[in-house]
Amino acid sequence: MSRSSGVARAGRRVGTVARAASGPAFRAVTAPPVARAGHRFATAAARLWGRLLRGEEREVGELTVVSGLPRWAFGRGGTTIGAVFLTADAVSPEVLEHEDVHRRQWERYGLWFVPMYVAAGRDALCNRWEIEADLVKGGYLPKPPPVVE
Repeated sequence: MSRSSGVARAGRRVGTVARAASGPAFRAVTAPPVARAGHRFATAAARLWGRLLRGEEREVGELTVVSGLPRWAFGRGGTTIGAVFLTADAVSPEVLEHEDVHRRQWERYGLWFVPMYVAAGRDALCNRWEIEADLVKGGYLPKPPPVVE
């Protein structure tokens, strides 16, 4: 069994549980006080991770960007955890706009965002959270050619 099929299977299970719990239980675990606490915890953990790895930290709006990290320290071109974007060098304005959407997703769902993201799948083109954050800005799709008039 490949790792990706195991991740996909786990994601489908989490999705099934999430859909079943989408009533009062889901509203309880994503209630603003609970979500805020999870968001703060995730943000603190990500900042600590970035500092331990001696990343360069800066604020871009409400997003903390920690760059200069080794590529094994995050997923894909970078990973947003809480309000912190961890990356080696993916710091273009478009990417940071994309990651700021993920920051807001974390704010809304707190730690519950982790299983929700996993349940959405590894393929960014089908992952609702990546689609919401804009696949072009995230670098998953090419920029459309400029319109010539």
